[in-house]
Amino acid sequence: MYGQSRAMGKSEGVNIFYCHGWGSHFDPSKNKIRALSKMGPVDGVTVDYTLHPQLVFETFAARLKRHPEALVVGTSLGGFFAAWLGAEFDRPFIAINPAIAPRTTLQAYVGRGVNHIGDPYELMEDCVVAYDALSFRLDGRGTVVLDMGDEILDAQATLEFIKGRLPFVAFEGGSHRFNHMAELIESRPELFNVY
Repeated sequence: MYGQSRAMGKSEGVNIFYCHGWGSHFDPSKNKIRALSKMGPVDGVTVDYTLHPQLVFETFAARLKRHPEALVVGTSLGGFFAAWLGAEFDRPFIAINPAIAPRTTLQAYVGRGVNHIGDPYELMEDCVVAYDALSFRLDGRGTVVLDMGDEILDAQATLEFIKGRLPFVAFEGGSHRFNHMAELIESRPELFNVY
């Protein structure tokens, strides 16, 4: 499934490439995407996170290559991949409430279940274990953005992990869904105007 925030003409480029989180999908009608689209055209692709992380990376990378000057923005597990894509392709990125240890956080979803959008999934243990060989990339040109009230991932642990290695923006309160997109865009527009 593919989608864009708006139709693009031949001369129009994408400013932001968006990586959705676990159990979600790329949906231009979502509030976060609509807010981001105020900064320019947004593109993304729905990935299957039950696949090996290298295959997920390759799916994102193939789509990102269409947009040579796009900022990479990702939330949750998408934030993990945004940092990876940013480092690999020397792209600026914004990782929002990123999963810095997917091996640990995905463990809760091993087996069969229904994701956030109502689709059934089956996540195998070997897919989760594959994240052992990967770490959150700290060698890119990115910023980590946190809602300190994240009820799913430990925002304080993320802050301690990245502090002194990557710039960050932290908002008091909020949630894992990230409640501060409008405030982020208004207070830090330079994060989105990277080219």
